[in-house]
Amino acid sequence: MKTRAFLLACIFMPLLIIAQTHVQTFRGVVFDQETLTPLIGANVIVENTNLGTSTDLDGQFQIQDVPIGRHNILVTYLGYEPVYIANVLITTGKEMVSDIGMTESLISMDEVVVKANDEKSVPLNEMALASARSFSVEETGRYASSLYDPARMAMNFAGVSTTGGTSDLFNEIIVRGNSPRGVLWRLEGIEIPNPNHFGGLGNSGGGISMLSSNLISSSDFYTGAFPAEFGNALSGAFDLNLRKGNNQKREHAVMLGILGTEVSTEGPLGKPGDGSYLFNFRYSTLGILKQIGLNPVGDVLPEYGDLSFNIHLPKSSLGTFNIFGLAGKNRAYFDVEADSTKWIESDDDYGFNERQTVGTIGLSHKLLIDDKRYIHTVFAASIDQNSNDDYHLDPVNDYRKIKEFENRFNNQIYRISSTYNQKLNAKNSYKVGVIGSYHAFDFYARDFNDSGENYTTYLQDTGQAAQFNSFVQWKNRINDKWTATAGIHFNYFGLTKKSSIEPRFALKWQATEKQALHMALGLHSKPEHPVFHFIESSDKSNPSLPNRNLDYIKAFHAVLGYDFRLTKNFRINTEVYYQHLYDVPVESDPNSVESILNTLDVWDLLEGNSEANTDGLGRNYGIDITLEKNFSNAYYFLITGSLFDSKFRNAAGHWYNTRFNSQYQLNALAGKEFVSGKDRNRIFGLNGKIVLNGGNRVTPIDIEASRDQGRTVRDNTQFLANSIGKYYRFDVGISYKIIRSKATHAIMLDIQNVSNHLNHLWNYYIPSTGEIGYDDHTGLFPVLNYRIEF
Repeated sequence: MKTRAFLLACIFMPLLIIAQTHVQTFRGVVFDQETLTPLIGANVIVENTNLGTSTDLDGQFQIQDVPIGRHNILVTYLGYEPVYIANVLITTGKEMVSDIGMTESLISMDEVVVKANDEKSVPLNEMALASARSFSVEETGRYASSLYDPARMAMNFAGVSTTGGTSDLFNEIIVRGNSPRGVLWRLEGIEIPNPNHFGGLGNSGGGISMLSSNLISSSDFYTGAFPAEFGNALSGAFDLNLRKGNNQKREHAVMLGILGTEVSTEGPLGKPGDGSYLFNFRYSTLGILKQIGLNPVGDVLPEYGDLSFNIHLPKSSLGTFNIFGLAGKNRAYFDVEADSTKWIESDDDYGFNERQTVGTIGLSHKLLIDDKRYIHTVFAASIDQNSNDDYHLDPVNDYRKIKEFENRFNNQIYRISSTYNQKLNAKNSYKVGVIGSYHAFDFYARDFNDSGENYTTYLQDTGQAAQFNSFVQWKNRINDKWTATAGIHFNYFGLTKKSSIEPRFALKWQATEKQALHMALGLHSKPEHPVFHFIESSDKSNPSLPNRNLDYIKAFHAVLGYDFRLTKNFRINTEVYYQHLYDVPVESDPNSVESILNTLDVWDLLEGNSEANTDGLGRNYGIDITLEKNFSNAYYFLITGSLFDSKFRNAAGHWYNTRFNSQYQLNALAGKEFVSGKDRNRIFGLNGKIVLNGGNRVTPIDIEASRDQGRTVRDNTQFLANSIGKYYRFDVGISYKIIRSKATHAIMLDIQNVSNHLNHLWNYYIPSTGEIGYDDHTGLFPVLNYRIEF
């Protein structure tokens, strides 16, 4: 009897062990970072296990039965620098698929020592030697209140501040004192319109990102001195990559939350191992916040939805194709209640309806000519539509809607980009590229009279314009310590018939294994939104378009940096920078303080509609400091600080603060994971963030003039001279993840401004009391999500 029981235990015990041990497959492809050529026979090892494999003829690898949890991955290949990837999270809901680029070594193999440095901050673009870093999708969800949004995550990096914009509900980022309008968004190597819901026309931010974490792969973020391939950017740039869908099995994810409901699906196209698809759809559920009394935008009702996808078609004799797309539609409106007895405030009879549609569909093609050369071509068609209708109700005439204002903006852009890449040898490589763009635009803006029947059109045009960009950039790895890059970018805008030649240069010295110095110089430019060039003069008796042929802004960037890696997971980085901006459009009136450097969107451009010239200047300088401990041993921290000054000069030659000159920014983030459960399949995460900066700039209010005129009157001789007060915020993020055998569940709660501290946004004069009133940023704002991957 005992023998039979023992035999049965021996038979079933392995099954019980297998049933209780959750495992997953880790696979991917290893390739040369510069040529994209697959590397055959590279070794991929899961540290502290007996798991590992080598890549096949296509550079692909697959490691099965990897236990769930965090693992360190080591990749080695003869003649290449080792790659160490720390803390890869393996779960059951989705296979972990990684694209791993390697760099050819300049030293002999007997000198190579494998060192476990976690280089997560190093940009993916090997031409970027300064003011750039990579980020992962996991970071967009780990940092408190980042909400899987690349822009909100970038707010935590040195050189980025958050004041001067619309509200802290929005993800507008100010990079080194520049307007958010200077930020560039690229997707799959090509420029796209602002990928944010509720974004102002011509702005680079908004209320909610259209980019889903289900689609985004590891990407780069730049804070200045960009490589030569980047054009149409003055301050910062996001260079985003899309993740390919699983080409072996079908996987799905669903997220339910206060902000929206999200569904994602991916899987193989055709036979497993061939092509793949990946689709993601979201729709807003912001109405839930209103129902529980936490609507952060008052009585405004916001709605949004977006769709994104990536279809990967490899293994063609013609190369590899990707069809990708991103489209979003949103609406924010307020319907006036037709009952004047319930109108309390003076504007309670006022309603509006704002709508926005943004979309891009693209085709990407990569052709590997040989193991040293490839061509990457991308075609994209984009649309950016905005409309607005303002009205009030007339209680005397049966609450009839009286139109006050309406506008329509429609911008269609077709772009094609083609880049030739060649690695001459281990030391030298170069890129040559051309980008052609065609803009078709149609817009108008109208003010209506008191009856809402007749209107005055103060902005209207239909037209088209071409833009041409080209670049060449070269990289020379002089030896194992010195690396240099140089290039030139050319920018021509057909609407104004203006052009710009922009040299770029960067140099890096790896002084020791732990210390490096770098510097970068470059000239950059960005054409204005077409609307700016069709603003009519204020002299209606002699109508003209004073801005029609104005040149666009140029910015010279200079950066000097020092990087010190104290341990394999902890580094200190410092950069000092100077930026000189010229050809800046300002109002020609010497008494005016209007400068395009203070604008957030097209509406700011329209406020100053008198004749402009390009005699304005701007300057930004400062120091950025980063102390970063990468996630290891179940915790991380990130402390970033910036001290800076941002000024502009008007037509009369006087210098003033820009609206974005908060002068300092401090971010302190930390987080820890607690793993529990018999199979270590439960992960509790706690993250916190403290934000402190100098606050919004305001022009002092002239109390006596305001009292005499019964409205807010400001003293423009002290334009933006004051700070409205220090900005402080404490955010918390809590997550709980349960890893089952077939699915991974996660509950996430992010609370922005957990202390409900009211930071001032703006001030104004109150005629009835003679006091100063304040509009405030958002108070406590919770976001709760539940996510399942299966």
